[in-house]
Amino acid sequence: MHIFDYVCYSQYSRPLVDCEGVSMDVQVEKERGDEEKEVGQSTSIFSPQLKAMMRIKKKYLKRSNSVRLPHGTNSAVSDGSLHPKSPQTRKSKRRKSRVLFPNDTLMFKPKRERSRAKPFLVLFSVIVFVQVYNAIENLDDHVVKYDLEGLERALHRELFGQTEALEELMGQLNDYLSTYAHQHPLALSVHGASGVGKSHLGRLLVRHFRSVVDDKLVVHYSSKHRCPQQEAAQHCASTLARRITEVVTLAEEDEQIPFIILDEVELMSPLLLDTLQNFLQSDQTNEFINVVYIFLSSLGQREITAHILQNASTAGAHKPLRLALSLIHPLWMEPAIELIPLSLLEREHIIQCFLEEMTLEGFYPELSHVERLADELAYHRVAGRQYAKTGCKQVVGKVNLL
Repeated sequence: MHIFDYVCYSQYSRPLVDCEGVSMDVQVEKERGDEEKEVGQSTSIFSPQLKAMMRIKKKYLKRSNSVRLPHGTNSAVSDGSLHPKSPQTRKSKRRKSRVLFPNDTLMFKPKRERSRAKPFLVLFSVIVFVQVYNAIENLDDHVVKYDLEGLERALHRELFGQTEALEELMGQLNDYLSTYAHQHPLALSVHGASGVGKSHLGRLLVRHFRSVVDDKLVVHYSSKHRCPQQEAAQHCASTLARRITEVVTLAEEDEQIPFIILDEVELMSPLLLDTLQNFLQSDQTNEFINVVYIFLSSLGQREITAHILQNASTAGAHKPLRLALSLIHPLWMEPAIELIPLSLLEREHIIQCFLEEMTLEGFYPELSHVERLADELAYHRVAGRQYAKTGCKQVVGKVNLL
């Protein structure tokens, strides 16, 4: 393209000036310059008009390049160079939103509305915390009142080989006696073979609870002594029901929990068991719900013995024991009853029974003599262990023969 055409047209093909008139003047100026060159004069080849047009074009190109190019377009100028302010070399600036106010006005921040639910939530949290704290304090007061820690120490000291059963027994008593509001009475049915300490456990419980609560709130009922004849079952049942009602009514007035401990339940007639089952129902008045029943029986000892000889533990013996007891009477199908099986006593436990009994009788317990007496008893020998068939029941007789 001729230099005059390039100057007269921009990159958008828009003419800047009248190029026809300019080209003639430029041609005349060029011829005049050629003549001046021939004569040796050092003058410029461009006329003042041409220089003015070039300055106009340069300003136009400079202004057009200062405008941002659309996305995807080439930012190179006509000479192929990259403009320094093109999108490829310039970082985009994020526009900041500003709120402009007139100079003659005051600026105020909008006030936030205070929520009314926040003070209420704080007050509600404080009330809940105080209630929970008082409940915990009341639980501690109930447990301290019955001195269950002292009872646990006494049971572990007096009974041998019944660690699992005592932990389960104390766990049930702690949970029930920690509050005065219940949905059903607590009924603990303790079962075990002869000589494992059922009657001794009953005497320890009676002695302890009579020392921490009123003596009138603890009933110790033994079928062998209270109702020896089966013909008087109806009279025994009515007498027992009247006795339980009196104790429960008295305990309700004192806001305490009574304890009904029944020993030798295996000797009770079905009529007595029916009477006890009626007291274990949950649809009763409040005073008959806040009661602790403890049954001591040798029923199910065959199932317990077979399970211990096979598994060396009472863990898992509850299911076969409940199945066997349900065939005897529906009393043990009540959901309020918790079964606690007692374990068989091993030879080392029998030695402890001898040492305890000889100390009580005033004998000096010589270990070799005690072991010889322990070997005279009959044992179940399974997997290197010796379980006494009669427990500690014969210990007292042998010590009396010394």
